[in-house]
Amino acid sequence: MIQLREDHVIKIGQKVKVYRNLHKDLFSIQDALSKKVIAHGEGFLLKNVKFHVQENGRKKVVEMRRKRVHAFIVGEYMGISKEDKTLYREVYYNPYVTKQFIDLMNNEPIVHSDYCFLDNNVCYVK
Repeated sequence: MIQLREDHVIKIGQKVKVYRNLHKDLFSIQDALSKKVIAHGEGFLLKNVKFHVQENGRKKVVEMRRKRVHAFIVGEYMGISKEDKTLYREVYYNPYVTKQFIDLMNNEPIVHSDYCFLDNNVCYVK
């Protein structure tokens, strides 16, 4: 499910930045060039993915104990999808516990992946 913002479009192959929107309980999707939020959603696929945490933002979250957007998943939007989660590994990020995104299968930091499936507020990689 993708909820497009008024007067916005999202195209297959478009480079996007995704972050978890705690107010809407969905992922927010930004156009990587304009930095504008173009959609909110769950159950979509990205390819050629990079995981990025802005360290200064993470430090402010920890110091002030206040939420702010500082961690992104950057990749190419591949459309709405319902993937078989058993073929993917779960990725975790919590600024109070980790400094980077973590692959839960091996507990190692993850910086990139070929594919990323975002569903039900959880990130999975392949």
